[in-house]
Amino acid sequence: MAFVKRPSQPRYDVIVIGSGFAAAFFLKGFLGRAGDRARVLVLERGPRWPHARQIQARRSSPFDARNFYTRSGDPSKEWWFNLSFGGGSNCWWSNAPRFKPVDFATRTHFGVGRDWPISYTQLEPYYDQVERAMSLSGPDAPWPFPRSGAYPEPPHRFNDPEQRLKAAYPDQFFHTPCGRSRTGASGRPVCCGNGVCHLCPVDSKFTIQNSLMEPFEDPRVEIVVEAEVVGIDIAAGSAKGVVYRQAEAEQHVQADLVVVAANAMFNPLLLLRSGLSHPQLGRRLHEQVGLLAEVRLAHTDGFQGSTSVTGHGYMLYDDERRKTMAGCLIETWNVGLLRQEFGKWRKALPVRLVYEDVPDEANQVTVDPANPSRPVAHYRGHSDYTARAIARAEQDLARVMQPLDVEEIVVAKSVEPSEAHIMGTTVMGSDPRDSVVDPDCVHHQIRNLIVVGASTFPVSGPANPTLTLSAQALRVGDRLERSNG
Repeated sequence: MAFVKRPSQPRYDVIVIGSGFAAAFFLKGFLGRAGDRARVLVLERGPRWPHARQIQARRSSPFDARNFYTRSGDPSKEWWFNLSFGGGSNCWWSNAPRFKPVDFATRTHFGVGRDWPISYTQLEPYYDQVERAMSLSGPDAPWPFPRSGAYPEPPHRFNDPEQRLKAAYPDQFFHTPCGRSRTGASGRPVCCGNGVCHLCPVDSKFTIQNSLMEPFEDPRVEIVVEAEVVGIDIAAGSAKGVVYRQAEAEQHVQADLVVVAANAMFNPLLLLRSGLSHPQLGRRLHEQVGLLAEVRLAHTDGFQGSTSVTGHGYMLYDDERRKTMAGCLIETWNVGLLRQEFGKWRKALPVRLVYEDVPDEANQVTVDPANPSRPVAHYRGHSDYTARAIARAEQDLARVMQPLDVEEIVVAKSVEPSEAHIMGTTVMGSDPRDSVVDPDCVHHQIRNLIVVGASTFPVSGPANPTLTLSAQALRVGDRLERSNG
């Protein structure tokens, strides 16, 4: 195991900051091309908490994310993230759809947001590799997006209402792609169906610690946990290394290449603290907006599926209305509160509506002047584009759910505090004037500095971003020049 208390040498070929999805898949791509003499150092701010420790503590990290940033603006807005080795993989729900091709070109198709500087076609081979590494369960063909081949594991079982929706919308309603094992072919246990996936009791869902330790166990890699990076050493237009704090003492370690793979809150914080500036740095902070609803049914029972989230509906995703209001991914759930009326306990279909948001320049991350190790999340709210779609939620659900024996639809009065999908803040693009990193996630000015993860996303799309950020990081690592150390 490559975990060490402190670096064994003063200089490395690559330093990677973070150990979550972006860091792990970058390493997977890079190490496949690097020479035997390459030396990599991973610095993780949090501790290593194995699954058994998480279960014992009944939490995925010893830290509460709310204690690590300062909130400004909307007092109800929270930003959820994980601080421990393995990052968000420890606490994610493990729903893993791809973005659709139109999500990479929203300006072209809908006149909204920005087009990505890379296309779905360029990312597709890496999507496939990530899905196999995660051993995802997913729908049979036809799929909602172009694919190279079948999912590694077969789909989870629909509940009865979802089967009726699939019959009514064969080209718009699908089994949810997810990392919760369906068959055990991954080597992980079959999903237990308890619906507490943020902390899977049987370790069924994909995490870095149970399925992607190979890059971290590689003899070329050393990992130091509980090491808070406080800045990148920039001199003469080049990244020379990083400064990190461990046990209240600051240490310096040098590198030929620095890869920032924290999250969209801390990636810009590190660049700003390192003296870098750009009109877009820290800006366009956003995530999807979630709204809960319950479709109450007259005669049909729900909750027969084999995992927590079993259906993805694209009926509100990418039609012409997306020119004027946000697209929405409909998640249909197989867990939720039972109804209280006698004899109707299971006659329900819980729904989560996940809306995209158009990034606002005013929503941004800055450095807290009172405590430079804390980012300030300035957030004045989601866009009018998203608000228009949310205002139609009950009306849209009533139309979409017509194939069911609907008795009543109850929509939450307010949106969820967070979707745990922080994006923007180090946007990628081809033009250095309006983007922080280039299409390969290399900093436009500091050419041996790479930033990976959802902080580089120009826009979000309605779908969960984890698979996309993982595929992007794998692509970045794979495209680096082959190194012999």
